Amino acid sequence: MELDKIYQEDCLDTLAKIPDNFVNLVVTSPPYNKNKWIRNRSHHSKDSGALRVIQYDSYEDSREKEDYINWQKKIINECLRILKPDGSMFYNHIDILSELNTIHPSYIYDFPLKQTIIWDRSNTPKLDKSYFYPITEYIFWLKKDKDSKPKFDRRNCFFQKCVWRFGADTQNNHPAPFPVKLASNCILSCTDEGDIVYDPFMGSGTTAVSCVLHNRKFIGSEISEEYVKVAEKRLKVHQNQTKLSF
Repeated sequence: MELDKIYQEDCLDTLAKIPDNFVNLVVTSPPYNKNKWIRNRSHHSKDSGALRVIQYDSYEDSREKEDYINWQKKIINECLRILKPDGSMFYNHIDILSELNTIHPSYIYDFPLKQTIIWDRSNTPKLDKSYFYPITEYIFWLKKDKDSKPKFDRRNCFFQKCVWRFGADTQNNHPAPFPVKLASNCILSCTDEGDIVYDPFMGSGTTAVSCVLHNRKFIGSEISEEYVKVAEKRLKVHQNQTKLSF
């Protein structure tokens, strides 16, 4: 398996190539299936801020509910397979607010959940008048199996409590990026230098950038050719800066 590479393909194709017990950490934020619920919204939500469809390059993000759940569970199972016994997976997801109800990613509880971390974003583009402002997201910390003990040292990271407070990445043109600080906090707390980190939904390359900044190896998957180009461009900048710093 070639390291420090983003594979332009479906993540399940990449995962099929990765051996068991190969990576130290998985950090990812999948598409949330948000567009499925927005496009099927009821008359209850008429505020324009509640109707923001996420426009990805080539992915619709609008699967049937059971299809989406089965897809995500298959990916999580594969990610846990490739984790080393002391590895961790950090899975960023949200509650979907639709038709005055909450759609929670409850399938995550089918897996060995070590802790739920709250990402406090401080603000939101969702201005639906029928809810309190939803400014938080989840980061689910999974371990390989129920008996495993993940590598972990909270002294190494930026945020040592289970609520991480920082804003969204407003400088990134990807429709749903997470900040470098999010990936870095996972990487610094649960890996050592030279360890391997995988992201099945690499997007604009944030997880890979964090790996370069902290001297880790990475593997990524991304179906969009355009986003792979963006990620590789970002990586070149940081790789050049890293070389100049030595």
